[in-house]
Amino acid sequence: MNNLNLDQLRTFVAACEKGSFSAVAREMGRAQSAVSAQIQNLELDLGLELFDRSGKYPTPTAAAQSLLPLARQAIGQLRRFQQAADSYQRGEEPLLRVLFEELVMPDKLNDMLAAFAERFPHTQIHASTATDEQAIRQIADGGADFAFVTARNGYPDELDFNNLGQQRILTLASPDHPLAQTPAASLNEAARHRQIITASPSGNRRWQLSPQTWSSDSLLQALDLACKGVGWVNAPYELARHFLKSGKLVELNLTNALSAWSLGVDLLWSGKTPQGTAARWFAREARRLYGNYYSLPIEIADGI
Repeated sequence: MNNLNLDQLRTFVAACEKGSFSAVAREMGRAQSAVSAQIQNLELDLGLELFDRSGKYPTPTAAAQSLLPLARQAIGQLRRFQQAADSYQRGEEPLLRVLFEELVMPDKLNDMLAAFAERFPHTQIHASTATDEQAIRQIADGGADFAFVTARNGYPDELDFNNLGQQRILTLASPDHPLAQTPAASLNEAARHRQIITASPSGNRRWQLSPQTWSSDSLLQALDLACKGVGWVNAPYELARHFLKSGKLVELNLTNALSAWSLGVDLLWSGKTPQGTAARWFAREARRLYGNYYSLPIEIADGI
């Protein structure tokens, strides 16, 4: 069998749908004889009779009716193939790999990614969590394109960065926890209760206040332990959202709260890797994620 082409499939689908070779010819601006010849050649290539010509109008055979949905699917896939190729030719990347520390995951990151999916339907996103050290190493080695990390004083020379602002960290506990029963608990009172620390693999234990601690490198596990009354915990709103909405956790408004209940956030990328249209859009929108309000992006005159 010779290789099929898109024009053959379109002619076959049109003939099945319209029930007339002459109607197909008028729609495609061709001679009826050319349409008939193309259908006949397709039948010869497939070794199948696709149309019963015994009546006034050609009627799709059982084989043609079975092949019709496959032909439509193939046409759609070829169309998407061409659209994706055109997008890549215009500079859109096929894939962006994004890392983020759980503690600085932007509250509105998924809103941004939903807008990205609309704007760049042919670019895949691979998002995953990492420690700050892992993220820096992967960006430097070319294993990731962007990383949201806790701000620090310096980075390797091959990395570029942009400070995005501050990520507010919530103090949370079960509604039945003694601290939740006290409207204005102090830091000293909090220190008398077990604290669940989210310790990184490097041993960094941020905001340890209580001498009684449990530690976990998984924020979700720490949040679940807090739901069970094991202790109180610090976490960003994005990860705590569902626990708060379900009532499993409540926010503690500790008096004399440490100013350190927030983290500076940097966006990292490699200075050695040229950015395409999708990456430039991503970097631009990421700068808006840590404000008080994130709105869907407005396309600007740069054409991105």
